[in-house]
Amino acid sequence: MITPQESRQSAHQSASSSFLLFSIGGVIGLLNLLQPVQFGTGFEMVALGHNLAQHGSFANPFASMNTGPTAANPPLYPLLLALIEVIFRLPKLITLIATIGVIIANAFTASLLPRMSMVFFADLRPGIIAGILWLLSVQLMPAWDVSYTVALLLSFCLLSASVVNAQPHRLRAILAGVVAGALFLLNPSTILVILPWIAYLLLFSRESAWKSLQRLSVTLVLLILIAVAWMIRNEMQLGAFVVRTNLGMTLYASNNDCAQPSMVENERSNCYQEYHPNTSSAEARLLRDLGEVSYDHLRLASTKAWIQSHPKQFLRLTLARIRDFWFPPLELHPYRVSLVWAATALSIPGLFLMAGHRKAVTVFVLFVSAIYPLMYYIVVSDVRYRYPILWLTLLPAGYFLAHLLPLKRLRIGSHGQAG
Repeated sequence: MITPQESRQSAHQSASSSFLLFSIGGVIGLLNLLQPVQFGTGFEMVALGHNLAQHGSFANPFASMNTGPTAANPPLYPLLLALIEVIFRLPKLITLIATIGVIIANAFTASLLPRMSMVFFADLRPGIIAGILWLLSVQLMPAWDVSYTVALLLSFCLLSASVVNAQPHRLRAILAGVVAGALFLLNPSTILVILPWIAYLLLFSRESAWKSLQRLSVTLVLLILIAVAWMIRNEMQLGAFVVRTNLGMTLYASNNDCAQPSMVENERSNCYQEYHPNTSSAEARLLRDLGEVSYDHLRLASTKAWIQSHPKQFLRLTLARIRDFWFPPLELHPYRVSLVWAATALSIPGLFLMAGHRKAVTVFVLFVSAIYPLMYYIVVSDVRYRYPILWLTLLPAGYFLAHLLPLKRLRIGSHGQAG
């Protein structure tokens, strides 16, 4: 049984490790500012943010020409970029503030990993190791939502776990629902993490599944309402009750006669630029004339036809992209990407160790790792696609290293999630 003194000591250790990781993350992020970051013209979310700031409409994401209202990208991060532009106005200052925001989000993620480790393992050590690995491997990508997505994913998991396992829970449930909705508007693919996590909590919480579901009902309702509101907007603006309209265009630009597995290779050969409306005037003009929904359906059909006529080439691309998702190409940022390789390799014995220790969370990690990447196995590979679930690699890697190295166990006791 955990005494009050031990509980206070555990809470102090958790807060100290989180603060230390956040501070280290800030320092590393500021040092990374010495290197150029990708931002500005040519990035769809940046273009949307600019259009929102200048014209007040969620439209014209592509650099090649104006194409009108869009659902090719989710809205929340462009809205944040628009707010930054309205406040700071100067292009260099906008880039700096957007990058600092990413630095803070990355540091916040590192600070949350020990707390997530409590929920997974009732032990801080794996999370501290995972936090260090995260800070050393993550890149500054202010043109994309990825850093905020990871930070909010961890926040949602921690909040929803506290809804199920703590009292009182109503305010936490509302906050968890708002965070889940924000995640959906940042990156709809995170639903493939959110729903399995909720299922895990229902199956392995201290309470009955029915009672846990009652506690999480407000969270689920808020998530559904926010998602439906966005889809209603798309129905009104684009004529389709959809979440996104970029599947066909992305598949078409990723699977064609000149396609290579990775984004870097495709851009180097100008293949991606020829097939994607962001850089192809011909594709953008066709999209504008047909409308975004009809264009996406057309390009989805074009891709299906190409796959049927080129099965071996599609298989070769897919197998290479499966490899690239887990072991991304080292061409850009080789040091950071090599750490992703190392974490992936270390996570394999970590998962075996978790299974051997009967950690129920192993099932959740394996399930998400199986379903989340499926969509990225058939489009051009890019390391940013890996980051939203990289923490599910880092924590098992940290678990393995914590048991391999002679580190003193930092036990959380009653704060940890069962299993």
